[in-house]
Amino acid sequence: MKMNRNGFTLVELLVTMAVFIVVIVIAGNSFNVILSHTARLFRSEESNIEGVIGLEVLRHDLQQAGYGLYTETMGINYEEAAAALANVYNDAPTNVPRPLVVGNDLAAVTDTGDSGSNFNIVPLTDYIAIKGTSVARNKISQKWTYLRYTSNDVYPNKWRSNAENFANGDKVMLLRRQIGASTQSITVVPNTTGAFYYPFSASAFSHLTSASANVYSIYGVDDAGTLRMPFNRSDYFVARPQDATQIPSFCAPNTGMLYKTTVNHSGGKLNYVPVLDCVADMQVVLGWDMNGDGMIDTYSNAAGSAVNGTGSTTEVQAAIANSGNNSAATTPSIRNNLKMIKVYVLAQQGRRDPGYTSPSLISIGDSGEASLTRPATAGKYDIAAAGWLNYRWKVYRIIARPKNLPANQ
Repeated sequence: MKMNRNGFTLVELLVTMAVFIVVIVIAGNSFNVILSHTARLFRSEESNIEGVIGLEVLRHDLQQAGYGLYTETMGINYEEAAAALANVYNDAPTNVPRPLVVGNDLAAVTDTGDSGSNFNIVPLTDYIAIKGTSVARNKISQKWTYLRYTSNDVYPNKWRSNAENFANGDKVMLLRRQIGASTQSITVVPNTTGAFYYPFSASAFSHLTSASANVYSIYGVDDAGTLRMPFNRSDYFVARPQDATQIPSFCAPNTGMLYKTTVNHSGGKLNYVPVLDCVADMQVVLGWDMNGDGMIDTYSNAAGSAVNGTGSTTEVQAAIANSGNNSAATTPSIRNNLKMIKVYVLAQQGRRDPGYTSPSLISIGDSGEASLTRPATAGKYDIAAAGWLNYRWKVYRIIARPKNLPANQ
């Protein structure tokens, strides 16, 4: 048979190549769109995961407020944070420590951490100081036990797991809970030298005697050489490090980082631990039971200067004040009347996206809380005024009921 030697013409080749190029371009553009969308989602979810993990630390500490604190003045002198801004929230040197102290609409001040680095507080954000033995980062602060009695000896209980027991030399507080007809009071039991804490040992408490109406509990604080205060303290606030290398370059301009800080027993300065990047705002709302019926009847801002409910600003500010918390029997007070803490954190999701436009105003706070969070903009954050319209934003909402306060027991 005669073979067909006809091939493709030049026109056919050109048309085929043109069609093929068009298909490749369309497929390439689609791939770029998918890749860009996937990267954006990945960065957004990365921010979400970081937020969930970091803010769970804040939730834990809020729930632990008041753990291992005493309630009655005992002539104890102690120290807390050494410098501004943290020293504003001290109860030292002689007041009973409040479980929670909150600052409202901070000014743009500078704080110096224990490492010597300077941090600029993001203005108009709130501040949270949480006091309790378990809010520190060391293992000792997560331990507790109680005293046991025999006819001729007083000694600390030992748990089955040795990891839960104190080691010799651990610095601990010994508290005596006295149960009366209608109230409970917690006092500090000094050691034999008069100090407010004990270096732990099996025989450290042998000088005590049993009393039927008393319960003795031991709470771990730290392994420091000398305790600065009879509890631990963890402060949360939004700040921007003056060293620009310490904050991610993709954060929107003038945003800060949410920090968990602990007060150093050896010097009183703050140890900074970043919790969440690219934070624009943190606002705190407090829920109070001011009439003692077990239900929240009043919400206030952090300072008690604005309220929503049946309680007055005078009542709430008295409950927040230092003098209102110097006895277990005093009402109103944080221990007896504070039922709930709401924290709202406005944080950036992902990186800047020129193809996205954020809502110009973002609500911070639940319905009815407009005057308690950002009253200047009716409870909203002005994203447009900050120049952040090309960023995605999310409001994280943390609600905690401090379970160590009598108000929640």
